[in-house]
Amino acid sequence: MPHKCSSPGCEFSLPDSYPLDKCPWHMVPGRGPAKIAAALAVAAAGFGGGFAYKKFKAYLHEKQLRKERKERRRRAASASEQEQKVRAVRNGAASKSRKRPSKRKKAATK
Repeated sequence: MPHKCSSPGCEFSLPDSYPLDKCPWHMVPGRGPAKIAAALAVAAAGFGGGFAYKKFKAYLHEKQLRKERKERRRRAASASEQEQKVRAVRNGAASKSRKRPSKRKKAATK
């Protein structure tokens, strides 16, 4: 006898041979095209759905880690840049605007 998806409100019937307790749509996280692709991958994998789900979760986790690393590097770079500016001002090496050299006046000819 087929069993139903264990998500609240979902009445999707799953075959007895399906090893997971949720339907492919409720098994995968996310939204939009990524969720659709992952749900199709889980559904196509059938018995290997658990494996596909774990791979997809690992992919999302790595993506999040890359994003956090990038953000951390960007913050560190801007902080060190600010620190260098403060150090330069403290040392009296503040940027001074220089005058542009004036052009020589040509002698008036008669």
